[in-house]
Amino acid sequence: MTVQLLPTAPAEPAVPRARLGNALASEWTKIRSVQSTLWTLIAMFALILGIGLLADSYEYGRSDGSAYLGNGLGGFIVGQIPVVALGVLVVTSEYGTGMIRTTLTAFPRRESLLAAKALVFFSLAFVLGTAATGLQVLGGMVILSGQGIDPTGGQILLTVLGGGLYLALIGLFALSVGTLLRHSAGAISVMLGLLLLPFILALFLPSDWHEVLLTYSPINMSASLYGDGAGTIGGWGLLGVLAIGTAVVLTAAFTALRRRDV
Repeated sequence: MTVQLLPTAPAEPAVPRARLGNALASEWTKIRSVQSTLWTLIAMFALILGIGLLADSYEYGRSDGSAYLGNGLGGFIVGQIPVVALGVLVVTSEYGTGMIRTTLTAFPRRESLLAAKALVFFSLAFVLGTAATGLQVLGGMVILSGQGIDPTGGQILLTVLGGGLYLALIGLFALSVGTLLRHSAGAISVMLGLLLLPFILALFLPSDWHEVLLTYSPINMSASLYGDGAGTIGGWGLLGVLAIGTAVVLTAAFTALRRRDV
């Protein structure tokens, strides 16, 4: 008796396991292809450069230019708001559209996914934030040349490099808050409160609280980068405090993302 064998279906090709490099490439494609990234970064550059250079132009001929770095502080404080908004939207935009389910299906390794989002955003914010502050400082030196400016290498390094690092850290803090809350408006509101409330509350609280809130408020951290901040640990020390705070909130975000269904 002849046994006739039924044809077997071809074996399905093995699906390669998604790696961190794949997530990094995916997140880079996402962040550079959406319009919100372009407009928030344009807003950051416009505020930091525009307000800073306007302040430099106003001071031309009115002062000796010795405190020219401080002219960029106002633009820097306002310019961090678009960075905060972008940090939140990197995560919450996917929750708002429901795309987070597709993302987690395609890449179920949640810790690696959040790490990729954080690395891509941090790198982008650091590079462009450093460029914005550097161009503002350079523009101020050109506008106020001959006005008695006395640039010091250490302070310029703190302003430019520290400014880029500050923007990247505060944006990463916002990304972490967005991961925890999963809601764009709510997370942006919380971040605006964290940016502004400590400095405002310090004006009305007793001296002990006043000193702590004033020293560690984001506004004072920003001012310390431009040589105007209060406190004894200096600009680099305050950046260290911000880095520790960001690490704590980011750790909480990793934990929440791992434990939640979506």
